[in-house]
Amino acid sequence: MKQLIAVSPVLFESQNYEPGDELPTHNAGLVEVWTGNGTAVWKDTEEPKKRSVKARQATAPAGLPGDAYPSAGQEQDLVGKPPSKKTRGAQQETAKGRRKSSA
Repeated sequence: MKQLIAVSPVLFESQNYEPGDELPTHNAGLVEVWTGNGTAVWKDTEEPKKRSVKARQATAPAGLPGDAYPSAGQEQDLVGKPPSKKTRGAQQETAKGRRKSSA
């Protein structure tokens, strides 16, 4: 649906319309004058379809390349970066819930 939107301030029927406000369209003569001199423009109010955004890594992984001790294997020797959980054999932590009161 199209709306008539004010580009500059308009005083119509004792009401001030600021830029960005919707103007009334019941007076066809004034609508033509407003659009003709650039005081108002027609804008479509339908929202465009939203597109999903997929994230991509833009930088290299954190850490400095170099020899780490002990070595974690190919492509894992980054100084200051711990090896993956699978490589180091880390166990998954259990979720800690709220303790129930004993009272």
